[in-house]
Amino acid sequence: MSKNPAGRRFRKTVRWGAALAKRGAARSAIFLVDATFLAYLFVMTSYVVSRMVSGVGAYLPIRGEYVVLGAIVAAIAWGFLGTSVGEKVILFLSGASLRKAAPDLAGSVTQRRRWYKTVWGLSVVLAAIVTLAAATLITQVDFSRLVDSLADTWKMIRRLVRPDAEILGEVVMLTIVTVFMALMATLLAIPVAVVLSFLAARNLARGPVGRTAYVIVRAAASIVRSIEPMIWAIVFVIWVRMGPFAGTLALFVCSIADLTKLYSEQLESIDPGPAEAITAVGGRRLQVLLYSIVPQIINPYLSFTLYRWDINVRMGTVIGMVGGGGIGMLLMQYVRVLAWEQVGMCLLAIILVVWSIDTLSARLRARLS
Repeated sequence: MSKNPAGRRFRKTVRWGAALAKRGAARSAIFLVDATFLAYLFVMTSYVVSRMVSGVGAYLPIRGEYVVLGAIVAAIAWGFLGTSVGEKVILFLSGASLRKAAPDLAGSVTQRRRWYKTVWGLSVVLAAIVTLAAATLITQVDFSRLVDSLADTWKMIRRLVRPDAEILGEVVMLTIVTVFMALMATLLAIPVAVVLSFLAARNLARGPVGRTAYVIVRAAASIVRSIEPMIWAIVFVIWVRMGPFAGTLALFVCSIADLTKLYSEQLESIDPGPAEAITAVGGRRLQVLLYSIVPQIINPYLSFTLYRWDINVRMGTVIGMVGGGGIGMLLMQYVRVLAWEQVGMCLLAIILVVWSIDTLSARLRARLS
């Protein structure tokens, strides 16, 4: 134990300051969650009530600044009256760290009462009901339309189940194009994704350069994955014109992002024991990679690749509808002229190919696992 009283007081002051800062941050986070929750509840309730009363939904029946001010005042009052939604959310996210830093906060949240008898519980139930009502109104859910249009739909279905065999040759050729689009996109994405996965694995990112590369690669993969393949197909159709090449490029970009994420997560879950053992006996980085990392990831990598190829085949039929080539383009042409017999032939080919590749892929993945 230190005999310096000044040092003890300094350390005690530092600990007290850190606890106070953490407590203040928790209080601020709770306030922000409560204010956001209350503002959301007011806006959605206003929309539901105005839509049911007047038939026209209004998200903000009063000026926006008044909504913000009201949410702030209500959140402050909620913090003094009892346990709020924000306290439950922050406690759940923080766990033991909040209990240690602010035991009074944690104690107020963990009172042994039935959740549906508390203010925060009733607030969550009310928010769930309002959200469901608003979603129903916004999406214009009306199941009576299914009954009203049943006769016309039945006529279309009867034509769909009588596929036109005269276009079988063209359908087969374009289906083969779609399968090879998916194959080329997957094969081209594999080496790029393998390299990027080592940069995107947290346990392998060391030093400032490694951490920077990790953040950049992860962010880029997330951005690419957030954009739907159809959007990428439209971009490449404008870039390289309509055809299978545009569709292949769209699938290629999406495959890189998805495989990089899957590969890197597999790398993050490897057992570090073999690598440490090889390093301890003087093994070099290449030897560590070949004899400790690769044996652990080769089968999962192959499984993820087969799964991605399966996805690309199914997605290839969709991006063809926006000019990406393959069977999707032919399907869209027949849909536009309401040629349902020809559409039925295209759908039959798509179903058979997707089912066959899905079955093959599932069996291969089972053998590799």
